[in-house]
Amino acid sequence: MKKFVFTLQRLKEFREQTLDTEKGTLAELRADLAALEAELESILEELAALNRRLLEMYAEGTTVNDIAVHKRYINAKQQELHMKRHQILMKNREIEHQLQVVIDATMEVSKLEKLEEHQIEEYKAAEQKENEQFIEEFVSNSDWRKAHAE
Repeated sequence: MKKFVFTLQRLKEFREQTLDTEKGTLAELRADLAALEAELESILEELAALNRRLLEMYAEGTTVNDIAVHKRYINAKQQELHMKRHQILMKNREIEHQLQVVIDATMEVSKLEKLEEHQIEEYKAAEQKENEQFIEEFVSNSDWRKAHAE
């Protein structure tokens, strides 16, 4: 009997390659999210330091102009914080979408693997049947030879 060949092997390999690509994209998105979260943390720390400095400026007594400049800088940092949070929200949405793409690709590969397993089972059953038929013919032929040899 000829060697087993999965009829959709090329499609399966293509789907596996696609799955690997999609997983790589997901990993990149998660790395981007981690970087954005680190930037957010940095902004929060800087804002806390700026607020502490503002309180020190009030306590030390400084000009109204210096306080106004400092407050504008704090406002700019708060705007940056807001934008960073929005970027994180959008990145999370991208990740959710990409995760669904990975799940779909995984399901496609899984379907093809199940189909391959089914074809292997059919191949093994046909091979077993062929072997049984060969043994049956061999036994019949040896019985026939014994009968004619006598």
